Amino acid sequence: MTALNRREVAEALAAAMEFGLARARTAFEELQTSLEGESKSTAGDKHETGRAMVQMEMEQAAARLSRVEGMMRQWHALEPLRGREQVRPGAIVSTDQGGFILGVAWGKFEGPGDATWRAISSDAPLAQAMQSLGPGDTVEFRGRMWHIISVG
Repeated sequence: MTALNRREVAEALAAAMEFGLARARTAFEELQTSLEGESKSTAGDKHETGRAMVQMEMEQAAARLSRVEGMMRQWHALEPLRGREQVRPGAIVSTDQGGFILGVAWGKFEGPGDATWRAISSDAPLAQAMQSLGPGDTVEFRGRMWHIISVG
């Protein structure tokens, strides 16, 4: 994997995370506006129930926002643009069955050339099976053979 490809994949994940962060912020802000609207109502019990529901949704939105922010901090701390020769946290791994970034459990995202990549935790079983392997190595995982093409 060339430095440019590594950069493109890392930038694609960063863009996916930024988009997720923007969505989480927007959802939180919309709920905050809704809660402010609920506070102006005087419909009694119905008002209190609606307000409680919005408050609960706001707490969930705040938790999502916090998770995304935490994943972004974790991702940047791994220094993804620093090349790696073996599979370990922060590695960008291309296999014959798809590409992976290890170190943050973001999930699927679109990479360069509309390729689908997956950002997985370093503790994920597949990441553990690939740990310390390099280009040209093969690992068996859940009955399938995974051939590592490149590590960056």
